[in-house]
Amino acid sequence: MTKYSSFLENPYSDLIRTIAWKIKAKADQNINALGLNSQQGRMIGYIYEHQDSGIIQKDLAVVFQRKGASITSMLQGLEKKGYIERRITINNERQKNIYVLPKGVELIQDFNEAFGKVEKSITENLTESEKETLLSLLAKVNQNL
Repeated sequence: MTKYSSFLENPYSDLIRTIAWKIKAKADQNINALGLNSQQGRMIGYIYEHQDSGIIQKDLAVVFQRKGASITSMLQGLEKKGYIERRITINNERQKNIYVLPKGVELIQDFNEAFGKVEKSITENLTESEKETLLSLLAKVNQNL
């Protein structure tokens, strides 16, 4: 078995994994200048968009498909840097809702621009028709999983 046999046997998943890795690396490269990684940037943005509906750590674990301990670690890092805070709710003393602090809000525009650059690079050599086809096919693949 050669080192390339896996790719020949599993071309779709291998190519998708390679593309995902490249997207993450490119996003991290753009975001690192802001002192965070792409996952942290996406998390701050998600929290900001949903903080009025009472987002909690468990919600983030589901959305970002991470274990509770991983989310805890990420949130602690964001708290230490002053980007978010967790507050105990009035109705449930065991529940802490998560909010983006002003320092975190300032970064959201920078994150959006950085992610926008990555998004643009994904399809910059495609025609409008190819972009629509790619999006449609990826949506079908996503539904299958």
